This record gives sequence, structure tokens and C-alpha cells, in this order.
Amino acid sequence: MAVQHQYDDDKTNSPEEPFIIDLVPELKRRIRAAAAENGLSVQEYLERLLDQTVPGEKTSTQRPRRPLNREAVDRLLQTREAIKRAHPGQVFEDSAETLRQIREERMRELESYE
Repeated sequence: MAVQHQYDDDKTNSPEEPFIIDLVPELKRRIRAAAAENGLSVQEYLERLLDQTVPGEKTSTQRPRRPLNREAVDRLLQTREAIKRAHPGQVFEDSAETLRQIREERMRELESYE
């Protein structure tokens, strides 16, 4: 599926100016159909779709991600051991497994309604 992108990357343009994308006819048809199915204009449909898929702007409170290194892993393991020492005899369950079990239970409930 060929998509042609046409846009002006000139930094002097104001953000209010239209953003023009030249799409192949088949994709245009599919977008119009999907927008109509959802009871939206093409612009509303595309804005919602893009809002869901395009990452938001970074805020000043977000720190850049750094790759894990051996020092970070060692600190994590030390913190884990300190928590275990502070709560002797307490079993910390795997939250991923707990969530998986809850999800499976909910799926069984939903299937029983069918």
C-alpha cells in the first residue's frame, strides 16, 4: 500500500495551518468508510486515531530513559533484599501471575454470559 506524504516542514508556518497528506484513493475510501461507521467526520476520525497512536510531547518532568546497567541491577537486588529483611516471613506474590489469573477468571465469567 503506497502512501504519499506531502507536508511543509518549514518552521515558519504556524501550527494552525493545514497539515496536508496525499493518500492513495483506496486508503481514502477505507478511511471515509471507517469514519462513517463510527458516525464521525473524516477529520474527527483521523484526529482520534492519530491522538491514540502518536506519542504525546515530553514534559519537563519526564526523565529520559537510560538502559539498565549492572549498577542499577545491583541496587534493585539490594532493595529487594532490604524489603525481604524488613518483612520477614511475608510472601510477596508475582503480580503478573495474579493479574493473569484475574483476567482468566473474568474471561470465563464473560463466556458464561454468551
